[in-house]
Amino acid sequence: MLIVTTPILEGKKIIAYKGPVFAQVAEGAGLGRGLRAAGRAFVKGRSPSHEEMVIKTREIAIQEIAEEARKLGANAIIDLSLDYEMMGQDAVLMFKGSGTAVVVE
Repeated sequence: MLIVTTPILEGKKIIAYKGPVFAQVAEGAGLGRGLRAAGRAFVKGRSPSHEEMVIKTREIAIQEIAEEARKLGANAIIDLSLDYEMMGQDAVLMFKGSGTAVVVE
């Protein structure tokens, strides 16, 4: 699955637009305690545990968007947009993503 953040694919021809695809991934269950611990484990101003959790959650969101696109018969996603936010007192990480599923040749 080809996935890009741009609205076009240089060198490829879009032959069909299959529609928007979305994913929302919430990482929770004890996350608040983990983030507080990660916050104490800074290395040169960075929290490796927190960064690892953000990367993992982002990758899951991208995988889910790609799966939605496959279900629509697409072989690419254009205009991918990702965002995240911390929610609630338990510091639940919510990763959100969207894009447009297309067929390219």
